[in-house]
Amino acid sequence: KKERQNQIKLLVGYCLISLAIAGTALVLLYQAYGYALNRQGEVTQNGLLFVSSQPSGSSISLNGQPYASNTDTRVIVPAGAYKLRISRPDYWDWNRSVYVAGGDVQHFDYPFLFPKTLKTSSAADLSAAPSLVTQSLDQRWLLIDRPDTPGGFMLYDLKNPKQPVPSAITLPAGLFTAGDGAQSWSLEEWASDNRHVVLEHTYTNKGATNHEYILLDRDTPSDSVNLTSTLNLSQNETLTLFDNRTAQVYVYNADEQSLQRINIGDDSLVSKLQHVLAYKAYADNKILYVTDQPLNGKVTPGQVSVVLQDGQKSYTLRTLPSGALAYVLNLAQYAGDWYIAAGASNDSSMYVYKDPESEPVTGLDTYPAPWRRFELNNPTYLSFSNNTQFLLAESGQQFIVYDLENSIQYHYTTKQSMDQPQTHASWMDGDRLMYVSGGKLVAFDYDDRNEHTLMPAEAAYLPDFDASYAYVFAVAPEMPTAKDPNGGVDLTSTALLTPADQ
Repeated sequence: KKERQNQIKLLVGYCLISLAIAGTALVLLYQAYGYALNRQGEVTQNGLLFVSSQPSGSSISLNGQPYASNTDTRVIVPAGAYKLRISRPDYWDWNRSVYVAGGDVQHFDYPFLFPKTLKTSSAADLSAAPSLVTQSLDQRWLLIDRPDTPGGFMLYDLKNPKQPVPSAITLPAGLFTAGDGAQSWSLEEWASDNRHVVLEHTYTNKGATNHEYILLDRDTPSDSVNLTSTLNLSQNETLTLFDNRTAQVYVYNADEQSLQRINIGDDSLVSKLQHVLAYKAYADNKILYVTDQPLNGKVTPGQVSVVLQDGQKSYTLRTLPSGALAYVLNLAQYAGDWYIAAGASNDSSMYVYKDPESEPVTGLDTYPAPWRRFELNNPTYLSFSNNTQFLLAESGQQFIVYDLENSIQYHYTTKQSMDQPQTHASWMDGDRLMYVSGGKLVAFDYDDRNEHTLMPAEAAYLPDFDASYAYVFAVAPEMPTAKDPNGGVDLTSTALLTPADQ
């Protein structure tokens, strides 16, 4: 009897422990979904916001009421609509309307507070307006050509952006064509090693304007290579790096409509595509291109095909109108998925595909359905943000930005026009766009909120930021002085943090 009683007690104890564990798990589960009791004893469902900012430690308010913690922090609020404001003394407020659903988790890790008073100083006195101002992919190196020195450049190390370290570099004599008239430099592409950069050198010789491609080695200029002479390129051929590396290049011949992949070392041909009207390459195995020769061999008047080549496989995504002045193409990977976008400047739509290779296609005459279609007349520019979360399609001042993570589309018209020669806005970082208007830099969030007009800048040279976005560098007119009444051109440095936060 005692043994039976002990077994019963033990069984009852196990049952009570199981009930306690189950009850605790149920409470934790409901808490995880945001359920809680308010002061009136009513069950409510909360949402969670992760809020960060630059600078950090800024104040947070919801519907005008201060929140207990500053950025960076978690904000737990009941479901509903809120006006989120982030503020800090001597900075412009950051504002956004937010709707929080019960159990919702949202991240606002991108708010950027700009100082109300910008302190701009001269980082370098440029002898003349340069033709080239470009920054490496890691945002550490700033390269500017020296018009007064043929083949000469100034290189600025922005490791300490408060005090950039300048150094002069010069290409070896005979590496580039001096010409007998005007000459200029323009950026083609930085390599992923942040050491090499492909520059296009345009020069005049005996009244004729020609161009050549130079692979500049910023660390050892004597090892730079004239790609045009090395690969025996013609004047109607252009090139880009293969996979952002310096071992191979893509050479595109506009007259022959051919795209070749060539080894730089021995000038050997790796692959070749014919009937290519426009292309965009990604990594080492994907090429998105437009062709007037469909894969099925059936040419349709007034149409061209958009083809994705992945290694040895090719897929036709769709057709576009022929005769466009420009075909806009782009592709990127975000959160493990591939996004392919294409459009034509004589069309009224942009088309986006998500992992199109995974869709079943029964034959050469069938195409995968687009994941998204954007209505935009005459699109001329297409790009992914620095973090690839946002896709921008642009036609003049008409913008469409699509948030790939949250599946939200923003369609708006910018208020301020772009100064020439700009034709489109550019990404400032992963969440903001920028362009020069009225001689000043304009920056705004991807959804057209929190627009600010910043320091003076020249439209021909997009301002550059250091890796921490604490400073912005721009080429701007120098203020006239008694010593130099005509002024000149400066490389300016503007702090994006107040002295108290530097």
